[in-house]
Amino acid sequence: MNEKIKKIIENPKYLVIVGVCGIALIFISSIFTGKSEETNKSHVSSSYTLEQYQKQLQSNVENIVTGITGDDSPTVVITLESGIRYSYASADETDSSSSTGSSSDQSSESKKQSYITVKTADGGEQALIVTEIMPQIRGVAIICKGGNAEQTAEKIKNAVTAALNITSKRVYISGGMK
Repeated sequence: MNEKIKKIIENPKYLVIVGVCGIALIFISSIFTGKSEETNKSHVSSSYTLEQYQKQLQSNVENIVTGITGDDSPTVVITLESGIRYSYASADETDSSSSTGSSSDQSSESKKQSYITVKTADGGEQALIVTEIMPQIRGVAIICKGGNAEQTAEKIKNAVTAALNITSKRVYISGGMK
């Protein structure tokens, strides 16, 4: 049997065929694993950045203003209180001990909090995010056609305060110089 293997190894035709088959298998396996990694990454990175969140809010308010006034290009600026806050998964451990003596009872309790981590694709560790808390809206400024008219401004203000769940003191509306 060793002679057959030696003859196969020494023959360059067989080595080329085995090499090509090996390269083909590596190529095929990279195609299938590449697609699953891309889909996993798209599920993991579905969170907003602060800028995306702010632009989405502004776009929504622009649509509201356009629907009320008919102005195709209202100017909307939204300011936010802070950045995005995250709530992480944690494991709490509580140790309690008590002792009784002739004159007094004593008890003590200590808490340990540790965050649950997950391994990332690059081999690092990251705390497991449970929730993303988007920042509160500080104020909204709207400049549009018809914004100086009291009835139009009131309609816009009511729609924006209802949509964003903010008070009317946080909304400023003005007519444009277009």
